[in-house]
Amino acid sequence: MGQAQEEKLRGRGSVKSCLRTLDVLEFFMRVRKPARTIEISEVLGIPNSSADEILRTLAITGYLSYNQATKLYSPSYKIIANAIAIENAFFGGSRVAEIMEAMAKATGATVFLTQQNDCWAESVAEVAGGWAAAPGDPRPYPSEMICFAQNKWLPATNFSAAMLAQQSNVSIIQLATRTQRLGLGPGNPALMKNLVDRIARTRSSGYALCRRKPSIPVDSIAIPFRVPHAVSCYAIGVVGDPLFENDNDVRHMLSTMQSVMFRYKDGMREQPAQRLQ
Repeated sequence: MGQAQEEKLRGRGSVKSCLRTLDVLEFFMRVRKPARTIEISEVLGIPNSSADEILRTLAITGYLSYNQATKLYSPSYKIIANAIAIENAFFGGSRVAEIMEAMAKATGATVFLTQQNDCWAESVAEVAGGWAAAPGDPRPYPSEMICFAQNKWLPATNFSAAMLAQQSNVSIIQLATRTQRLGLGPGNPALMKNLVDRIARTRSSGYALCRRKPSIPVDSIAIPFRVPHAVSCYAIGVVGDPLFENDNDVRHMLSTMQSVMFRYKDGMREQPAQRLQ
């Protein structure tokens, strides 16, 4: 989610409460230990009463465990069980994780999985390889799907290009129009031909490349990633410093990535949806 989008949502009461609930769950992901209400409240910067309400609700519904004597909260296995059920139904079981691990091992690079969230690109999973961003450094990719630079519309990153390559030209232009309305690009009419042509090249080649330069400290290759039952586009890619020195290195890296994808392609096929009772 882009910063502008998140700030807009946080200004709405019910949505703000939902976001705080997600913040609580992400708190446990980061600290990896039980915690009391006051600690969670202070770390997240929310009122103690709000944190207490969220924690009690999550405990009542079984998503958190609570110890009355110690006043400590911790995640319940119910979260894991439900996550596994979702993973099996929508992501081919453990296939996505297996693909990312195999790709990191085969390439020696850091692997990112990204998804499109309307006008934004969001990194949703990462497997560390030979490269890692320094603490406090910005991520190597901006959050917008497309941007206006050099007096023309462009995919904001090669990961964005790999996601856009799965869409029609009409959908791409509609996305650019929504981006304009959100103030992420100029409001005046602008030609979209360069954007459409750039994505057409990615669609034809099957990958999008980003070479390191002074403003971009890493090399990366991104390819479209088909997810069962997905309603938005995904891309998977490798990032490293350096990954390649010449075109032969690029071809070898791409071949390695495609080989991993081919080994797992059967496991990523959509399963028939179960009829709701």
